[in-house]
Amino acid sequence: MSGAYLRTPTPARILRALKRAPALQRDDIIAATYIGMRVCWKTRFFDALDINRDPIRQFSFTQRGWHRFARFDQPIYALIDIDRHPETHPLRRGRRVDLYGTIVKIDTVLGVTLALDRFEILPVNLLDRFVVMGDSRI
Repeated sequence: MSGAYLRTPTPARILRALKRAPALQRDDIIAATYIGMRVCWKTRFFDALDINRDPIRQFSFTQRGWHRFARFDQPIYALIDIDRHPETHPLRRGRRVDLYGTIVKIDTVLGVTLALDRFEILPVNLLDRFVVMGDSRI
């Protein structure tokens, strides 16, 4: 594969394609088509989970934007060392984050896991204030 990051397929398209495939062929399709693919996805921060590997946390994101299957979106997971990336400490649900990485695992129930090369936390704009404010009340 080249060094470029692909914006497509999106996580939603990957999981829809896998759900249409015969159940016993999914692992072969995942290994042949998606594992190792370098992607760049626009996401929103959802949550961080302590996985007992301090200071590494499992961050979950959701696909950003409006598309017709948004309510069916599965999370995108990535492991981030919070000591090396102190900018993650003030993250609140709904904050825009661009992820650049390689697909390392796909689970049709749980979602997609990336090995991150880098990520960019984007500045808050007016719409983000409403999204973050609304999600923070949960």
